[in-house]
Amino acid sequence: MCSASVAARRSDADPWSWSSAPNDLLDIFEAGEYAIPELVRIRSRRPAVRVLTDDPDRSAVIAAGRVRCRAFPVVVITSNDEREFPPAFLRRCLQLRLPDPDADRLAAIVAARLGRADDPRAVELIQMFLECSRLEGGLAADQLLNAVYLVTSQAHRPGPEWEELLHAVWHRLDAAGPT
Repeated sequence: MCSASVAARRSDADPWSWSSAPNDLLDIFEAGEYAIPELVRIRSRRPAVRVLTDDPDRSAVIAAGRVRCRAFPVVVITSNDEREFPPAFLRRCLQLRLPDPDADRLAAIVAARLGRADDPRAVELIQMFLECSRLEGGLAADQLLNAVYLVTSQAHRPGPEWEELLHAVWHRLDAAGPT
């Protein structure tokens, strides 16, 4: 029973950032359990507390404020290379690096999400996106989806404002933004 959120084990009085999350996860995996501080504080009055889980209409009993694992969980973390992970954490990970999508893959993504991959404006945007992504050092596919949605909707008006909007939207998300 390790489906409880790691974030749930921290209170506002004990803030943490994503920079400490990998080491926090390693601690949990090694111990096979973690404490929920709010429940630990009341354990003398309420030794067992029933809490709702992430599963619809399910709950679990937390004894003495500690969540104990019966089996090691599978945890999926995506980063898009936006943050560094400590070497000790990475040694315990199965890393999967996906290549950036090409024009055909992007067209399939647009078709699956918006059904507009055959629109000539979408085809042109895919090519523009690939070039901009190459120049920027990588862009997220949802940035393309937003642009395709705008250009194929009634909101699109060609002109300098459109170019300015693309410039504002198509930049690396880990950067401060366009200058």
